[in-house]
Amino acid sequence: MNRLEEARKIINEVDKEIAALFQKRMQAVEDVILYKLENNMPILDSSREKQVIEKNCAYITEEKYIESYKEFIQNLMDTSKRYQASIINKGVVAYQGTMGAFSHIASKKVFPDSKLKSFATFEDVFKSVADGGAAYGVIPFENSFTGEVGEVLDLLLKYDCHISGIYDLKIDQNLLGLKNAEIKDIEKVYSHHQALSQCQTFLKGTNFEAIPYPNTALAAKFVSEAGDIHKAAIASRETAELYGLKILVENINTSIENTTRFIILTKKLEEKGDRFNLLFTVDHNAGQLAHIIQIVAEHGFNMESIKSRSLHNLPWQYFFYVEIVGELKAQKTKDLIEAMRKNCKDLKILGSYSVKQ
Repeated sequence: MNRLEEARKIINEVDKEIAALFQKRMQAVEDVILYKLENNMPILDSSREKQVIEKNCAYITEEKYIESYKEFIQNLMDTSKRYQASIINKGVVAYQGTMGAFSHIASKKVFPDSKLKSFATFEDVFKSVADGGAAYGVIPFENSFTGEVGEVLDLLLKYDCHISGIYDLKIDQNLLGLKNAEIKDIEKVYSHHQALSQCQTFLKGTNFEAIPYPNTALAAKFVSEAGDIHKAAIASRETAELYGLKILVENINTSIENTTRFIILTKKLEEKGDRFNLLFTVDHNAGQLAHIIQIVAEHGFNMESIKSRSLHNLPWQYFFYVEIVGELKAQKTKDLIEAMRKNCKDLKILGSYSVKQ
């Protein structure tokens, strides 16, 4: 074998090794982006990218190859970023409402580079995720002041969707009016019923007529298009900018810590995270729910949240939502769920995710 053949043989062997290592690396790249999405972490970390290039160049012992290797590793990282982008943008992100609504704002925060699609109702979002029309759904689940969104609990029971993450959005409600309006001009205020409830202390101190509207952004849009200085909306600062309105009074929510927790819906059940949640029903017998709670305690778990919701087709009977601290993939969790199934009429694993304070 001459020098040319020997060199080509080495190249072929190394190319084979590179192909195997490339697949291994791209799988790790995919794991990184999925973890970041699930934990609401920034997608791009430019400082780490620079550190990786510098560290890897230090592995090259032949100085004449360093610049070529730097170009090689930069191209590899660019390829990785394009692949990550393809994962992020693989499907649309569904949300309820219109541009400027808090669901739209939360969706942009969690999925800044993805295609967002608006739906008229919460159920439309669930349908889209369940049918594969959207990769993710962003839905308000609970407000720190007004409590859970009951309809969402019903839809979690009805649809084959799972929770893969949560996002807490600080909510600042503002009174918005036309550019030429003053606070003394306002007679009617439009907003979503949750927003009206969040601002009840402010509203009680006025003579405004509070009128429920499908969502905050649509209320702002209505006021903008109506052109009536006597009409105002309660909505976000972003919505004021979007629809050309003026903030008449800012931060009118009763609680200064007003926060809405959004859930991230997916079709597939994930087992990553330090929290998991379940839906279940029990026989309508005395002590049955207490028995389930006891089972959770006996298996060494902390039940962080429990909510009840009526079963609409069965008067005075309820289903329950629980959030439990623990890893869904752990064997002790599987043992708990098996024990609960034996004592529940129905049980659904909703999802798993991490909670960062």
